[in-house]
Amino acid sequence: MTPPKVVVHLDEREKVPLVLKNVKNLIDELEGVEVEVVAHASGVEGLRTVTSHAALVEELAERGVRLIVCENTLRSRGIPRGDFPGYIGTVPSAIVELVVRQAEGWCYLRP
Repeated sequence: MTPPKVVVHLDEREKVPLVLKNVKNLIDELEGVEVEVVAHASGVEGLRTVTSHAALVEELAERGVRLIVCENTLRSRGIPRGDFPGYIGTVPSAIVELVVRQAEGWCYLRP
């Protein structure tokens, strides 16, 4: 069986701890899984450099989880790119990224 690819939708600040724990559990238990967390709206807050979740975010990145934030969100909220660690990527539109990943056959998860 080919390991699954999972795109995780993060759009609420309150769900950051749940999403990060779900992703950690997923990569701990499902060998070879590829995971991408796509954050927009208030969900981007949990991926900033200075948060209570910074250590877990860094661990996930080191373990191969792709963490990205929406450039539309950053622009509309006036959040500078420098507020995020270098390993956090960006995409022009989170919604487009989620649709494209699903069209590519990725599993969609929205905790």
